[in-house]
Amino acid sequence: MKPAWTQRCSKALTLSYDDGVESDVRLLEILRKYGVKCTFNLNSGLDHQSVWEHHGYTVRRMDLEESVPLYAGHEIAVHGKFHRHPTELDSLQLHEEYADDIARLTELCGTAPVGMAYAYGDFSDTIVEKLASLGLRYGRTTWQNHDFSLQSDLLRFRPTCHHNDPELFDLIERFLALPDDGTPQIFYLWGHAYDFDIDHNWDILERALDRLAGRPDVFYGTNSEVLL
Repeated sequence: MKPAWTQRCSKALTLSYDDGVESDVRLLEILRKYGVKCTFNLNSGLDHQSVWEHHGYTVRRMDLEESVPLYAGHEIAVHGKFHRHPTELDSLQLHEEYADDIARLTELCGTAPVGMAYAYGDFSDTIVEKLASLGLRYGRTTWQNHDFSLQSDLLRFRPTCHHNDPELFDLIERFLALPDDGTPQIFYLWGHAYDFDIDHNWDILERALDRLAGRPDVFYGTNSEVLL
């Protein structure tokens, strides 16, 4: 079954950003500027005391209860309670990592999440089966495919590219040049907002959205709105 947006146009843009970090505040401002929606994948067992160094930059998660209102108008999805490697967990730990994350996010948001992103891009058939049993309907991997076609296996969903992909702008032009012939096409961009701070390249996102946003032939939605 095709997503509902395909009744209006044949192209869609969706974004996915992980970890619920302080850099999301700037990301949200840019998304608001361009009228673009995003899905934010959060770890409900970690809070603002979760701090780490990445390439010399101090990354800080936001307090979950305080940050949820900031994401209004976007989608909050599962990323594992403690951001552990899923394939390193036994069955009980796997249940805690995802069932507890779903329960806590449901409590905070008032609605149950329907999707997720795999921490470290780590998954297996067993994990996919577990997520399906918990009611999740899509799971984003980190396997970039440089493609825009609809995918049938949504719990092993492959994004178009990361925002640091050297082919990003070539892919944007390929996407925009696709004919409006009724064939559904999705541009799926993902990353971590702190990447922009580490690489000093917030301009990449601004340039990408300046090209992609505000087009009558493109639907702008969260992951669930676009994939489901």
